[in-house]
Amino acid sequence: MAITIKDIAKKAGVSPSTVSRTINNHYSISEETKAKVRAVMDELGYVYDKSHLQTHTIGVVFPRSMVDVYENPFYLEIVRGISYLCNKEHYTLNLITGADVREIKTSIEIADCEGYIFLYADINEALTHYMVEHEIPYIVIGKPEMQSVTSLSVDTDNVQAGYEAVKYLIGKGHKKIGYIGAEKHAQYSLDRRIGYTQAITEAGYPLRDNYIHTLSSSYTYSPDDILSLLRSENCPTAFVVCDDIYAVIMTRLIDEVGKRVPDDISLISFNNSIFARLANPPLTTVDVNPNQLGMEAVVQIVKHIETPTMFATRTIVPFTIRKRQSVKSV
Repeated sequence: MAITIKDIAKKAGVSPSTVSRTINNHYSISEETKAKVRAVMDELGYVYDKSHLQTHTIGVVFPRSMVDVYENPFYLEIVRGISYLCNKEHYTLNLITGADVREIKTSIEIADCEGYIFLYADINEALTHYMVEHEIPYIVIGKPEMQSVTSLSVDTDNVQAGYEAVKYLIGKGHKKIGYIGAEKHAQYSLDRRIGYTQAITEAGYPLRDNYIHTLSSSYTYSPDDILSLLRSENCPTAFVVCDDIYAVIMTRLIDEVGKRVPDDISLISFNNSIFARLANPPLTTVDVNPNQLGMEAVVQIVKHIETPTMFATRTIVPFTIRKRQSVKSV
């Protein structure tokens, strides 16, 4: 007589639906229960038709500017976290790229995934409308537009991170502190600047416009204003820099004017990327845990794929200051 799911359920002490979900590797069944059910299946010699197994896919949507993705290991760390948890939950990944909104939308249509993780928050309105109209679950990594109250998101509290970076420098005795942001006015950079402003104001230090500048990794970018500030007599003794990549550029510019990090100028940056660890000197940096951002994005999107009626959530992943040699007390 052929072994049935009911036979397995009875011997394993679980319900038939639990056996069925174990066969389909459903995320709702614990690994311990799956192992017990599979052991009974092996013991009874149960063979099932794998052609009926459900396959689950999640699409990872990259920013339109692939230059940023290729140059910045922050995105690769996020994808590493996404990949790790998708493998654990037995979801397959589709990578979605495109030079413009039309190409991205076409790629999404072709991929036909159950849900999508956007590695950026400033999604084009037409693309957002398409996702909502077709009831496709998606989550953004970053801070969504204020009007997108129904959007799923996972992010770092960048305002608080900027604030804590300044407080760390103040704790080292610095009073003249500058801020270097991203030239493209990315939301994370703007938020970190808000935190910077709050901490400087709270400490009672003057907020100097000429201490706040933007940088770009573009080969055509000219940092003349920053070089002028670094050469001035009223140069800051420390800078909060919005990204490790820009901090490496700042180190080069500081060297160019005959000064040194941290003997003359201290730096604290963000992301704890390989650039921070390999820089000379190694950078003190705010670790925003991009790997954890990616894993948390998977947790949330899987929940909403399985339960579409769930309320939208905004998850905040904690950050940590990694102390290295680029900050010196004054």
